Amino acid sequence: MTPPDRPLPSLVTDAKRDAVAQALSAHFANDRLTVDTLDVRMALVYEATTLAELEGALVGLDAAPRLETDPGQPAIIVPDQMVPRRSVAMAFMGGFQNKGSWVLPREMQVNAFMGGGELDLREARFGAGVSEIHIFAMWGGVEITVPPGVRVELLGTAMMGGFGMSGVDASAFDPAAPVLRVRGIAIMGGVEVKMRGPTKKMLKRFDEAMQRAAIERGKTPTP
Repeated sequence: MTPPDRPLPSLVTDAKRDAVAQALSAHFANDRLTVDTLDVRMALVYEATTLAELEGALVGLDAAPRLETDPGQPAIIVPDQMVPRRSVAMAFMGGFQNKGSWVLPREMQVNAFMGGGELDLREARFGAGVSEIHIFAMWGGVEITVPPGVRVELLGTAMMGGFGMSGVDASAFDPAAPVLRVRGIAIMGGVEVKMRGPTKKMLKRFDEAMQRAAIERGKTPTP
């Protein structure tokens, strides 16, 4: 006689629920989810009884916010196949700005002539290893903002201008951290690389999301 099937024990642990909740919170903090959508997905997290149901709360979202992290932690590394090989950004008597969620290519050429450009990498994704930015600035300037956890190598030359970095703490870097190599020349212009953490607005959104997660957890009992 075949014994009756017994229900399999749930593989959904509190730690896994918290990891998915933090991932959703990171998406919300980075303006990738609305408040209403966050609430719906958080309800799924704390109602899930199987791993498939738990993973369903992340359907349609990329994996950029690491499950164990928050927006204030080091840069996010993505698989190599997701990293573009090359790209170009130019400012000719004008300006350009790259910010928000984007993937930094392996090689990026930046030209600024009588204009300015800004590359904000605080929410960017990096490929593992070295990424390079080549800069030519003449009568113009380029500003690069990197998040904590990125090792910066600066190999630039300035002629009647400036080429430097500030706020970088080399002693804090993990050997596995992504490397940003900035090289080029500034003629009667400037290139500045600086390190900054998340903005207060970003951290506030993240705190709000985590508070919502705690409230949702209190509504739904854990199996």
